[in-house]
Amino acid sequence: MTTPSVQTTTTRFGRLEHRGILLGLGAAQLALLTIAMVIAVGGVYSAGLSGLVAGAVVWLPLAIAGTASVRGRPVVEWVPLIAHWHARRLLGKTTLVTRVGAQARDLQIPGVPGSLRVTETPNLAAALIHDRRAGTLTAIAGVRGEGFVLDDASAQEHKVAAWGRVLASLCQQPMVVRVQLVLRTVPDGAAGARRWWRENARAETSWAAGLLADLIDEAYYTARRQDAFVAIALRDPRGHRRRLTARGGERFEQELVALTDALRGAELTVDHWVSLDRLGATLRPAYDPVGAARAGDPGEVATKRLLGPMGVQEHWSYLRTDSAVHATYWVTQWPRNEVHPSFLQPLLLAPTGLRTVTLIAEPLPTAKALREIRRAKVEHAADAAQRARVGRVEDELIRAQVADLARREQELIAGHGDLRFTGLITVTAATLEELDGACAATESAAAQSMCEIRRLVGQQGLAHVAATLALARGVL
Repeated sequence: MTTPSVQTTTTRFGRLEHRGILLGLGAAQLALLTIAMVIAVGGVYSAGLSGLVAGAVVWLPLAIAGTASVRGRPVVEWVPLIAHWHARRLLGKTTLVTRVGAQARDLQIPGVPGSLRVTETPNLAAALIHDRRAGTLTAIAGVRGEGFVLDDASAQEHKVAAWGRVLASLCQQPMVVRVQLVLRTVPDGAAGARRWWRENARAETSWAAGLLADLIDEAYYTARRQDAFVAIALRDPRGHRRRLTARGGERFEQELVALTDALRGAELTVDHWVSLDRLGATLRPAYDPVGAARAGDPGEVATKRLLGPMGVQEHWSYLRTDSAVHATYWVTQWPRNEVHPSFLQPLLLAPTGLRTVTLIAEPLPTAKALREIRRAKVEHAADAAQRARVGRVEDELIRAQVADLARREQELIAGHGDLRFTGLITVTAATLEELDGACAATESAAAQSMCEIRRLVGQQGLAHVAATLALARGVL
């Protein structure tokens, strides 16, 4: 008698849409083309062909800027990015040096305007990071799972369905602004082994003890560990008030307990909610991985109290912090075909290198999601009519985007939730030379995962905050 095989549900992602007002062109592109056309036509009417040629020094660059693209982005979108980058450099906003004593209760993070106030819930003692500008309170949970890749098909199917229920429940909770899942590889420093060696090693040393000590010292530089965090940003109804009342704290704790139960149903265990005392140890590895590896050594207690970085220097394509350099990528396109839920295995389980993979999920209210879908369908219909009028053939990519919109609308009408996902990957190394090699390995791993990634430039500071810090911040 044969047992029927269980097939794990595959995953299909929607395509990144590039919609515009007319024929795929945005408002800024159409404005530049209109100005170019007015100048060209004015030159023809005023001086004929010579006027057209003379005005080419103006209308031709405008036409190119309105139609050409560089690295998948229209030229007109590069202009504000480059201008903003140079303005921040001139104003000294790309370099920050922090005083240790200034971070007792206020969290100063490069790329985050103002300061973030840190409080605690009354019972769980979970640190709540209050962003008064965004009106959110963020809590961080350290989580662990029982594995997925080596499970059989039925266990994988159960975990995939349970995680889907967790995401669906987020859409039903009005207080949830966004949820962030962070998986990062950091230097372990063999802290547990070194601590045991200090406590149990005898004063007299033998040949075997010396060899073991050398192995432990070598593990200090080569040992790695993976940390997993789930951060949840809750809407703060208190507005500008700074103190957390007992009633408000209980309400936030109820949301955290509900998330804990939901994760437990997906076979993810919440080891702890990060407290104020552990907040520095949670955030600091994003800026100082070498210091994180020494966290178990004597004399490092003062470092644990430091919440943010000591110094940050932002460059066009990378970020330099206390003891490392970082480069952040954006997942521009998830796999186009149906894939197994473990498709990110090459990225997540790479044997070498320091890498942080982040997934940000922002629940969309059903009414808002339906409005966006119907607006997109109207834009596609208008573009189709315009293409038919000018004799332009509709390509297969547009048909696929329309099919994705119809599928999303059917799922919403059937009662499913809608979430906006953003994927970010940060590569960390000790030097720029090592960073180049690690970036090449990451790009190769992304290709094996059938993901298209793009290195963000001119905004590495903001990207690093969103990708490596479990603060559940939105991406601009």
